[in-house]
Amino acid sequence: MEKDLPLLDAVQDALATRKSVRIQYVTDIHEYLTVTALIKDLHEEESGLVLELATGEKLRFDQLIRVGQTNSSKYDARDFTCDC
Repeated sequence: MEKDLPLLDAVQDALATRKSVRIQYVTDIHEYLTVTALIKDLHEEESGLVLELATGEKLRFDQLIRVGQTNSSKYDARDFTCDC
């Protein structure tokens, strides 16, 4: 599986600086969620690359939409603007 390098860099930067970061992701039942959390670990599992948050929650890398100001290559920057 090809990795989204800019998003992976954002995850690794947040992990290295030990700062809480805003993480937007989609769940297995297609819920769009946002959390602000510290990324505790990044490791490979059978399902692929996994982030472990300080809360104990685990997120698959392929679930990520945005970490900090870096969005996944699956999403366009326009997805994060409002026409309100």
